[in-house]
Amino acid sequence: MKTKLLFSSLFLLTLMVNPVSAQRDSNYHLDELYKLSSDGTVHLKTNDADIKITGSDRSDVHLVIDRMESVRGISSGSRKFDVEVEEKGGDLYITERERRGVRFQIGSQRVEYKIEIEMPANGSLRIKGDDDDYVIRSVNGDISMEVDDGDIELIECNGDDFDLQLEDGDLKMDGGNGSIYISSDDGDVDVRNGNFERVELTAEDGNISIETSLADKGVYELRGDDADIDFIVLKGGGLFNVSKDDGRITASSAFDTISKSERRSKLELNGGSADVDIRIEDGRVRLTTGK
Repeated sequence: MKTKLLFSSLFLLTLMVNPVSAQRDSNYHLDELYKLSSDGTVHLKTNDADIKITGSDRSDVHLVIDRMESVRGISSGSRKFDVEVEEKGGDLYITERERRGVRFQIGSQRVEYKIEIEMPANGSLRIKGDDDDYVIRSVNGDISMEVDDGDIELIECNGDDFDLQLEDGDLKMDGGNGSIYISSDDGDVDVRNGNFERVELTAEDGNISIETSLADKGVYELRGDDADIDFIVLKGGGLFNVSKDDGRITASSAFDTISKSERRSKLELNGGSADVDIRIEDGRVRLTTGK
């Protein structure tokens, strides 16, 4: 009996002491400058962070990471948090390491995790994230993102190559040129002020709005399943082939209908020679012009 009481007392004492050490191990702060080549790429792999990335006239990368974790209750043990930053081949790699250790916890946990990156405006981004939210401004290189359960906002990113894959998250984008590939599952997509020569979009379970100028001989392919698609032409024109399965198609008076059947419509917009192909299943397509 005395042995059991002694063990219980030691265990409770451990639980009382360890919350401080566990919190200390989980808090993290970094504020450093790193090199990036003139055509370099910042590679970022993280989880559960609020991330702000800004392009500027600087030639290096300023990285600030702040993560604070607090526990209300009883916590025993620790899971160490760490981020590895490596300059390699003119690129910069920022990788959140897998957390090691075991923690026993009774009570609530609060985590504040923020990352701020200021980088050269002509640099590129390659991002993989889980449960992260992103605000990216004025980064004009190539942008590739694979995000699960997070939102993306791109503002005045005027590069020529975008590869954006989202699951359970929304995309907002203002600006952009060249080619854009978007894959969206269970999220909304809102792209404004685009000037794309090629658009490839696949969407499921979401509301899609694409606003872009059309390039002569440009190619625009949009596929939707249980999704509503608004396609707004800012400038230019071309042929529009729209097909549907259990959906509907509408177009403003600027579009001339060439042919129409129960499942397919062919329309023309004067002003260019772009090729636009839109297919939906269980959704709606609306074609308009803007500005």
